[in-house]
Amino acid sequence: MAPHESSGPHVCIVGAGISGLRCADVLLSKGFEVTILEARDRIGGRPNNDSGPNWIHAWTDSDEPHPIFKLATDTSTPVHYWNDKQLIFTSDGNALPDEVTERLSTLLWVIIEDAFRFSEAARQNNGGKSIPAEESLYDFVKREAATRLSDPKERDLLAQMSEMFGAYVGEPAWKQSLRFAWMEECCGGADAKGRGDVCRVQLLEDSPALRNARPCWGDHPPQYICDEVTLSLADGSSLSFDQVVLSTPLGWLKQHLSAFSPPLPTRIASAITNLGLSQLEKVFITFPAVFWTPDPQADTFPCYANWLSPSYAGDTNPAAWPQEIWDLSSFAPPNNHPTLLFYLYGDCSRHIVNLIHNKPADEKFRLLDAFFRPYYSRLPGFDPNSEMCRPTRILATEWARDELSGGASYCNFPVGSEAADEDVLAFRTGCAERRLWFCGEHAAPFDECGTVAGAYLSGQAAAERILEVYGKK
Repeated sequence: MAPHESSGPHVCIVGAGISGLRCADVLLSKGFEVTILEARDRIGGRPNNDSGPNWIHAWTDSDEPHPIFKLATDTSTPVHYWNDKQLIFTSDGNALPDEVTERLSTLLWVIIEDAFRFSEAARQNNGGKSIPAEESLYDFVKREAATRLSDPKERDLLAQMSEMFGAYVGEPAWKQSLRFAWMEECCGGADAKGRGDVCRVQLLEDSPALRNARPCWGDHPPQYICDEVTLSLADGSSLSFDQVVLSTPLGWLKQHLSAFSPPLPTRIASAITNLGLSQLEKVFITFPAVFWTPDPQADTFPCYANWLSPSYAGDTNPAAWPQEIWDLSSFAPPNNHPTLLFYLYGDCSRHIVNLIHNKPADEKFRLLDAFFRPYYSRLPGFDPNSEMCRPTRILATEWARDELSGGASYCNFPVGSEAADEDVLAFRTGCAERRLWFCGEHAAPFDECGTVAGAYLSGQAAAERILEVYGKK
């Protein structure tokens, strides 16, 4: 933005991810002075590059453009629409017939949609209490499979296929709360995949060791209302502001509750403690050329492949964690690449990060190739003697060891959750008396929790609450 004069309140935003940047955008447009403190040497948070969020839902149920899709359109960022073809390998490594794949995949998503509706109906009737807190999404799928499929083998296949819902939420389906499944249903519409470059900008601000050092309102009577909020920085200095917005990830908040003085109000502290964290990692494997289809642009090869509970990789994957890929070669030129994107979640993702963390680049490459070869080698056209079938580059995320994200990926609503919706609402409400606000995917609208769109909208909402305080909305 061009320099401008500002006589409005001075707001600090901690974190220059998409939620913090959107919050700053709204406040600047209303004449507020904004300072952003960012601990990394770049802005953009997780969406800064393709190792962060990938998916864009194209539109909402109201036919309004989805905010991230609109952002991509407004910035001429290319997007790609996946085809709906799938390739599924059974536990023994053989591909399922197309007819079985399509029929079971369709049924699976019908059942998952039914689970969302079942969860939503329970919420409206009695706050979800009719669903036991220990009931999982996986439990629902297995029950429905038993009533809708007569063949026990197909029931088992459907249950295995449902495990890959973990790639959407970061943990296995049997750890995902059925009571709060309604909070996992993102807005409707076609799915698009972002595929553009994002510029990287060096920030001048020092990395903050965040502390709210003013004796404001915590669990004290309302007359203890702060006049400003003070942040302590890593170099020992401090800065004071009229309002502060924390866009720090939930994982970071969990590890730094002691950074607030006085302690956070009980409801906010409980939300930080109660909400779960998921683990989602990605591995990009690039080959010299596309070997799995003769014409990636023909849109005939499945964009998605899934290996169910593999029994043939006992040396590298004794737990038989299922695997899935998305084919990036089907993108339109010049963004098409001979690259397979593996999504990992839960224990598998933690295993991969621990396997490669702090290893030299060549050893990382060797370890990753050894782990994923049993799966990509089952794709059509693979020839172990061909150079075209040997990876040239492998990129793996390591969010599980990322200090600033708290070693996690997204918020999660695990089995046992009692009040996940109220926890999210607590973040969205913020602490007006302490001039302290929160944004990020854990403070998102219910239909966008855990998404980059949710983070964007939460930043906008935090800014709007501040505008209301000053009567400027």
